[in-house]
Order: sequence, then C-alpha cells, then structure tokens
Amino acid sequence: MSGAQTDLPVWVFDDFNPGQPLGNFAITLDDAHLDNWTAIYGDRPSSENVPAGMLVAAMMEAYLNAIQPRPPGNIHASQKLVFGRSAKAGDKLEAQVSCLSKERRKERGWVTFGVVLSVEGQDVLNGEIRTIWAR
Repeated sequence: MSGAQTDLPVWVFDDFNPGQPLGNFAITLDDAHLDNWTAIYGDRPSSENVPAGMLVAAMMEAYLNAIQPRPPGNIHASQKLVFGRSAKAGDKLEAQVSCLSKERRKERGWVTFGVVLSVEGQDVLNGEIRTIWAR
C-alpha cells in the first residue's frame, strides 16, 4: 500500500489511545509471500517451518496495513519479538494490531504498537513496535 492515494486523514499522535484495537488482518503464507522471500534471500523456505524473519515481515505488513496513512518522518525506534509455535508455508496468520501505550518525551510523541500473529488460536509471534511519531 506504500505510495497509495487515500482520502483518509493522516494518523497523528493524538489519534492513538492505549488499549485501542487498530485492526485485524489475515495474512496467508502463500506462494506470493514465499516468492518475495526467495527473491530477497535466495532460498525458498521449506514447507515445514518458515524462517522467523518471514513472520517479522508479516508483522510489519499488518502494522503498515492497520495505520494508513502515516505522516512522513516517523522513526522506528525499536521492536521486541517473542516467538511462539512455528508456522509453515500455507498457514493463514491472523494478525491483531493495537496501540499498547503512548507518551510524550522531550516534546516527541512515542507510540508502542502491539502485533500478535496466531495460527488457529496459537501465537506464533507477539511483537511490539516502538515509534517516534512525527505529528
């Protein structure tokens, strides 16, 4: 969705509330996702267990889809990752994105987002994305 035109207002710091759900998304680890991974890293993931990095890419996909459009100038400050069960090619990931917290530090807005990826109700990745929000 990068570069897509939209009539939606840009998300600003004041729009976020701790505990706020921001969206649920289904991401299938299908041939298109596997082909993209292969184009970058060369080796196609096995059908048994996809690389952990592929789950991180799915987490970022969910985050980017949940918060559109974003203001230019945001800074990805940090992330925390906790992996659960493994995922395999063809799995349908259920992604839940939420605002975990926000605070002002030195006149800058810091927002922490949570993204939980699960397969059939079992977590495969629980991530936090910490962002310095531009507006």
